[in-house]
Amino acid sequence: MKKHIIIILLILSALPACHKVEYNGQSGKILHKRYDPALNINYVMGDVEQTWDTLRFDLDQDGTTDLKICFQYETPYIIASKDWELSVANDLYINQVGWWSRDFQVFGGQMNAICVRRTVDNDYCYGWLDAYATQGSEGQVDVIRFYLRETCYCTCPNYPLKWGEK
Repeated sequence: MKKHIIIILLILSALPACHKVEYNGQSGKILHKRYDPALNINYVMGDVEQTWDTLRFDLDQDGTTDLKICFQYETPYIIASKDWELSVANDLYINQVGWWSRDFQVFGGQMNAICVRRTVDNDYCYGWLDAYATQGSEGQVDVIRFYLRETCYCTCPNYPLKWGEK
């Protein structure tokens, strides 16, 4: 019996957490997922046989890929699918970010407060990623690693989501 309870708890902890929100007469959910350990992909510099690892994410849980994280040469990139855009949080509220792009370069050695938004009709739904990249040595080779610790997405249009809000 104790073994079954532990298995059930492990399965439940792997599911994304969510809670309901309302804003300007509209309602939605905040979908949050923490990865422990962090998801990562690697790029081995100077490796003749590169694997070009890719992570794909479905932030809004509609069964399609919303973001793709991959390496372009030696640089980790996040690439947004149709109707999605990316930016960096320079303010607590994601809806106040001034510029948006379809792809984003993650620089090594710094944490990036990455914001996402999706166009839904004439409105936006916002989210965020907690990600960072590192560069270091493993034996005789240099390795660049991209880590993703958390994702969050709000399905309520124009909800003023804060970076880090869950």
